[in-house]
Amino acid sequence: MKKLIIYLCFALLAACAKEPPFDPVEKFKEAEEKMQKFKYEDARKAYQEIQEKAPDRSYDADIMLRIADTYYGEEKYSEALVEYQAFLNFHPVHRDASYAQYQIGMCNYQELTTIDRDPAVTRAALQEFQNLLVKYPGSPYDEEAKKYIAICKVRLAEYELYVGKFYHKKGSYQAAVGRLEKLLRDYPGYPAEKDALFYNGLSYQELYEAEISEARSRKRAGIRSRRKKRARRRWRSRTSRPLSSSSRT
Repeated sequence: MKKLIIYLCFALLAACAKEPPFDPVEKFKEAEEKMQKFKYEDARKAYQEIQEKAPDRSYDADIMLRIADTYYGEEKYSEALVEYQAFLNFHPVHRDASYAQYQIGMCNYQELTTIDRDPAVTRAALQEFQNLLVKYPGSPYDEEAKKYIAICKVRLAEYELYVGKFYHKKGSYQAAVGRLEKLLRDYPGYPAEKDALFYNGLSYQELYEAEISEARSRKRAGIRSRRKKRARRRWRSRTSRPLSSSSRT
C-alpha cells in the first residue's frame, strides 16, 4: 500500500510538471501585445514559435507579415524586404498584398543616402513603388507611392546633374553633355532641369571652341605644310638648274 501511494505521488508530480499543450491563438495574442509595446525581437520569437510548433500555420499570411514588420520596426530593412517578398510569393492576392508591396518600396527608400552615391537603391525604390501602382491599382497606398515616386525621380535627376557637373569641371565635356541630356530627356520639368540646361550649354560652348581651335590648328598646319612644300620645290628648282658658261669658267 505504501509503495502504491508513493507511485501515485510521483505520477501526480509528473502530471503537474508536464508542459501544457501549445496554444497558437494565445501565443499570437502574446506576440501582438509585444508588437504594440515595440518589443520587436520578442514578438518575432513568438511568431516564429507558432511557425515551429503549429506546422499548419507555418505560412500563415498574418504571421509572415508580422515577422516582416518586426524587422522593419528594428530598421533591419534588408531582412524585412526578404520577408515581405516571401509574403507576396505565397500570398500575391491577399488583402494585405498591396501593403507588402508598399513596404518593399519603403525598405529600399529607407536605405537612400546622399546623391553622390550609387543610385541603384533609389532606382529600386522607384521601381517597387511603380510596381505597386501597376499591380494593385486603387490601393490605400497609391497616394503615398506617388509621393515617393516623385521624390525618387528628383533624387535621380540630381544625381545626373551631379555627375554632369563633375565631368564638366573635369573638362570631359562630351561625357558631361551625355549625362545632362539624359537628365533633360528622362526628368523633364524637374528642379534640376534649369541647372542642367546651363551646364549643358557651357559644355557645348567648350566643345564648339575646342572644335574651332582644332580647325584653326589644322588650317595653320596646312598653311605651314604648303609653305614648306613650295619652299622645297623652289630649292629643288634652283639646285637643279645647269650652271651658266661664265660660272663654269
